[in-house]
Amino acid sequence: MIQRSAYVLVACGDSRCGSALIEQLEQSGMRAFWCATAREALIAPRPDVLITSLDLPDHDGFELCEALSSSATPIATILLCDEGSIDVYRRAMRLGVHDICDIDASPLTIAESAEAAVEVLWKNGSESAFQATVQSTASACEQVQRDLSAWLLVRGIAPSTRCRIATAVGEGLENAVRHAYPDDIGPIEVEASLHDRDVEVSIRDRGEGMTDAEKFQASDVEKQGGLSRICALSEDLSIATHTHLGTHLGLRFSAHRTHFDEDVCTDFEDFDFLGPDHVRTLLDDLESPNRPEIVHLSPALAVTIGRLLAGPSPDRLLATGI
Repeated sequence: MIQRSAYVLVACGDSRCGSALIEQLEQSGMRAFWCATAREALIAPRPDVLITSLDLPDHDGFELCEALSSSATPIATILLCDEGSIDVYRRAMRLGVHDICDIDASPLTIAESAEAAVEVLWKNGSESAFQATVQSTASACEQVQRDLSAWLLVRGIAPSTRCRIATAVGEGLENAVRHAYPDDIGPIEVEASLHDRDVEVSIRDRGEGMTDAEKFQASDVEKQGGLSRICALSEDLSIATHTHLGTHLGLRFSAHRTHFDEDVCTDFEDFDFLGPDHVRTLLDDLESPNRPEIVHLSPALAVTIGRLLAGPSPDRLLATGI
């Protein structure tokens, strides 16, 4: 039995099968909830593990997997199906499904698979992730941009990259406000995580999803719309949308940081502040007869360096510049 209480969502049109699974999962120490349709599963709280049958009354189980999947906070998925096929295995692999079980497998077998999925999920889970769920109002969307920017600041992401990310997220949020909930207010999930030098962001709504016409328009990144601006600001944009299940935008940003190198001319425009080593080396270079011809500084850093060059005397400050 696992030590922590994981939340498992069971999506199955058969109420008897669902009830038996819930009972077994709870006996194994997990919290479990049953939904009869994909739409109900989408509205339910986000689970650690999704157990879904391939054939749901309203949607394909793969569509539910895709609608709930997220690069920032992944969900372990177990697929229940009558009979496997190459196409089923291929689609399951592409979506990162943890396991495929026979629909007639015993509740204990499926619960054991869920326990294994939880262990893998928590072992590999990211410790550095941003999560927020807000209602689709202008003030809430702006607050998410501010919160995400602050989260990125704490993790040392440079100002220009923070600006790109927060601005692109604003476009994604507005897309959800305008198209997912045009005449209503609904939830929008924003998640972000750091992967080496990349920041991956997920924006998910639970609205109506894009129409075929909107999908076609979204694919034309040359048009002057919000999605085209997201493409301009990010390194990669993926769009997954399903009727009545909402839309998921996946954004990726390169977050390379500027490092000081004594042997080359360094661009300091992305620095919020300078470390002591940077200050000493930069001041030595600026005051040296053989100083670099160009030093790139933001206005704030230029003022800081000017004051450091002037020293503690106010009289010298008035007579000194860069």
